[in-house]
Amino acid sequence: MDDLQFRRSLYADPNNRDNDLIEALSKDPQKQKFAHEVSILEDKIFNALNVPVPDDLAKKLLLKQTFASHKQHKRKTRIQLALAASVAITFGITFSLMQFSHTYKTISDYAIAHVNHEAEYFNNDIKTRVSLTKLNQKMSAFNGVFLEQLGELIAANYCRFDGTKSLHLVFKGQSTPVNIFIVPKSEYLKVGDHFENEHMQGLVNNFYNNNIIIVGDKNEPLKKWQAQISQKVRIST
Repeated sequence: MDDLQFRRSLYADPNNRDNDLIEALSKDPQKQKFAHEVSILEDKIFNALNVPVPDDLAKKLLLKQTFASHKQHKRKTRIQLALAASVAITFGITFSLMQFSHTYKTISDYAIAHVNHEAEYFNNDIKTRVSLTKLNQKMSAFNGVFLEQLGELIAANYCRFDGTKSLHLVFKGQSTPVNIFIVPKSEYLKVGDHFENEHMQGLVNNFYNNNIIIVGDKNEPLKKWQAQISQKVRIST
């Protein structure tokens, strides 16, 4: 699948995962990044358009228009009511598109959801590797640097972590990939040191204005990853 066909397929259906598209994703980190960005945009549009307009908005607009109509001719009144309806529709659409809703309350909830959402794109058999130089080019956006690699880095891409620009790293793990997120601290997301569910576990390191979140399966020695991060990652204020 060439690049043009790949992009057309994703633009037509961001959730499309036919065999040809999955094969293209597994071989090209840039295609993985593009698919991720399209998916995030699709989620944002979906969430924005599902923000409800307040129940009493139409009533308030109509009431205001009714008071004004007493001072005007009947013909003008009809025109203004039509305009008011247009304003109401426009306001509702604008409100929906501009409103931003934080879906998750804790870092752990969002981290697990993010990993699950992208699980099909990454596995330990992917041969692509990201160099330390390219990794640190991306880390510069967070005033950070890796002194050396933590392991075999499969992917390194910017992402939106509950609306915040973050860095998503995927390393080869013991049996499944280990996901590491560099996330600026947020007033909307509560932070804990450790989290887990039936299949995954996670640890959080605090580095000045950033949180470094490590997510892996239940058999992954995350303490070792955490120790490596403390030794090999530097983030300045």
